[in-house]
Amino acid sequence: MKTIWVVEDNEKIRANLLLQLQEAGFSARGLTTAEHAWVRLQEEEHPVPDLLLLDVRLSGMSGVELVRRLSEKKNMPPTIVISGEASITETVDALRLGVHDFIEKPFSRERLLQSVRNCLEHADLKRQVQALSLRARSETEFLGDSAPIRELQALVQRVAPTEGRVLIRGESGTGKELVANLIHRFSPRREKPFVKINCAALPVHLVEDEVFGHIRGAFTDARTPKAGLFEEADGGILFLDEVGDMDLSLQAKLLRVLEDGRVRRLGETTDRKVDVRILTATHRNLEEMVANREFREDLYFRLSAVPIQVPPLREHPEDIPLLFTHFMDSFCAQHRVRRKAVDPEVLTHLTRYHWPGNVRELKNICERLVIFGADPITLDQLPSPLFAASQRGEMGIVPLAQMASTRPLKEFRALCEKEYIENTLRKTNWNFSAAARLLAIQRTYLHQKVTTLGIERPSGSKAADIKKP
Repeated sequence: MKTIWVVEDNEKIRANLLLQLQEAGFSARGLTTAEHAWVRLQEEEHPVPDLLLLDVRLSGMSGVELVRRLSEKKNMPPTIVISGEASITETVDALRLGVHDFIEKPFSRERLLQSVRNCLEHADLKRQVQALSLRARSETEFLGDSAPIRELQALVQRVAPTEGRVLIRGESGTGKELVANLIHRFSPRREKPFVKINCAALPVHLVEDEVFGHIRGAFTDARTPKAGLFEEADGGILFLDEVGDMDLSLQAKLLRVLEDGRVRRLGETTDRKVDVRILTATHRNLEEMVANREFREDLYFRLSAVPIQVPPLREHPEDIPLLFTHFMDSFCAQHRVRRKAVDPEVLTHLTRYHWPGNVRELKNICERLVIFGADPITLDQLPSPLFAASQRGEMGIVPLAQMASTRPLKEFRALCEKEYIENTLRKTNWNFSAAARLLAIQRTYLHQKVTTLGIERPSGSKAADIKKP
């Protein structure tokens, strides 16, 4: 249900507007002054309305002044201005600042509801375009200004216009599929099909059917003929993701296609000529797999004519602030959440983390912060695994080599637990609520553990939450 705020100081007009909007199926709320609306729109706990219905002449701040302030802060919701006394200057100012429509009093119910529906539809389309634009950008650009990323971008620009077979290598989550997208985008085949298949996501028997297709009656339930992905990609590019997980029997058939450019559907006795450029990607060590006879050597050399290595995120941490900002903006637009401020300490901590999940992990964290995070985003809102991993090297929990003598297991466990909890409390400046979130336990339970383990807060340290349960 769409939410509409009606800012009108005339009680009768406000009540009438609210009634008409509610009868039309909207959730409507009345406000008496522009100042009230301004304060509410700045408060995080109040979601931004889907539409603002605003009178021009109000006691105190005018409706146009409210629009001007919201426009300057770039957090103005879709807005319709209503008035019977507005001057030409006020009307022009309101429209110039981004107001969708200007309704003169008196107006009919039909005129009001038509303007509201048009405004909401326009806002929805605008959000979709913005989300698609951000998504298209993220899918067609490898963001970053570090030396490894500039080198990768230059390599893509050089190899894309050729017909070379490219093997894209890199850890999971680094953006191998994005590199394949860029190669297609800058290749002479960009107007032709770009077909993708994840070799690790389908069972072996289905991969062969997907890649080569089948004729009618080739197997049970094959009631109609089906073209394979090679035929679908004819004239374009076929991207085989996670090619290291391809079955050996299928590798032999792929090698044959690479040699003569012909495919044969399952159950067929004749070949079909195809013109396809092959791109492949893997996170596995193919050389080691070749040595272990898990991957065909001849196929490996066919596929790796032009190898491209995608660097892990830990090798270009200077790009993290740019990626973080981009993902946050993208998810704010996608989930219709206002943009959040970010504490500088957050970015500092993110650049020190080793990112085992690479860019995909960073992207997931950004979406979580957009949905669940407060404004501003602070250090204590980051997921606890991110803290634990970055602190592992500096904590050195009770090194075994330094133990004077062997202790009972129960005593050693308590010693480890005490050091870990105490270290977490120091990291959060003895803020028990923040520490409890990082430890994924209840605050009351944390207080109990502190008492049981004999952890004492240093004198002079301050905390935002030191009360006992």
